[in-house]
Amino acid sequence: MQSTLSLHYYELVKQQLLVWNAMTLEERRSSYEEVSIQRGNFSKSVDVVPAQFRAVSGDWLIPHHQTTDGIIIHMHGGAFAVGNALSHRAIGSHIAEYSGARVILLTYSLSPEHLFPAAMMDVVHTFRSLKKQHPGQKIALSGDSAGANLALVASFYLRGEGEELPNALGLICPWTDLTMSNPTHQKNALLDPYFPNSDRLHIAAKGYAGEASLKDPLISPQFGSYEKLPPMLTHTGEYEALLDDAKIIHQLATKAGVDSQIEVYPAMWHVWQHFVELMPESTDSLQKMGVFLAKHL
Repeated sequence: MQSTLSLHYYELVKQQLLVWNAMTLEERRSSYEEVSIQRGNFSKSVDVVPAQFRAVSGDWLIPHHQTTDGIIIHMHGGAFAVGNALSHRAIGSHIAEYSGARVILLTYSLSPEHLFPAAMMDVVHTFRSLKKQHPGQKIALSGDSAGANLALVASFYLRGEGEELPNALGLICPWTDLTMSNPTHQKNALLDPYFPNSDRLHIAAKGYAGEASLKDPLISPQFGSYEKLPPMLTHTGEYEALLDDAKIIHQLATKAGVDSQIEVYPAMWHVWQHFVELMPESTDSLQKMGVFLAKHL
């Protein structure tokens, strides 16, 4: 059952999606930034400083009340094709505020200009750079939607290379099955305002993967191994088309012995956390995510 306030924002998302569906890719990219600025719910308890790691840019989000030396690298969502550090500053800045940790909000390489594995390697290179610059520093990875996918697959890649792993993974509404084979991809289509059908996600998946198999675990982490991954917290919504994506990876991680937690928010849709400080369910999610990440830093 949706509250009056959450129903207002639910309808707002539906209206915005109608506008975005009529736009070109470049227009959508610009609009993502404009909508974020208009919403205006960036944390006021965080300083924003431009960041650069080799060819990867982003923003440092530095809380006024820093309580840990640990660092969080957050990857934005946007189906690998849209979004940047500005479009997702509300989520990233509140994670910084609520965790008391410095956050790097990456602007990674977008598809279709940059195919897999470009975005994943942007995350890997940033993680490696921070480890080199801050030896012994604890670093967590977090992300929303496609960004949560990147947090997982970067961890898979680092594990495969025998390198040090992140200290924790914070996964917000993760997109983990790019084959779109899970039942809620269809079953929740009438509930999730972002995905009234799976057409956009099919296009985005192929635009990101190129000729690579969508079942490659570094593209669809649902098909990967969760052995030896760090502690994970996953937040997802009851109404979202990607609900099964979140549930299945939690099950796989738990079976592999990973300290994995999941919370399914009633009547919430894909990445409702964009409305942090405007909607209590959004604020609650990011506060819990911040506390979890801080615990492991």
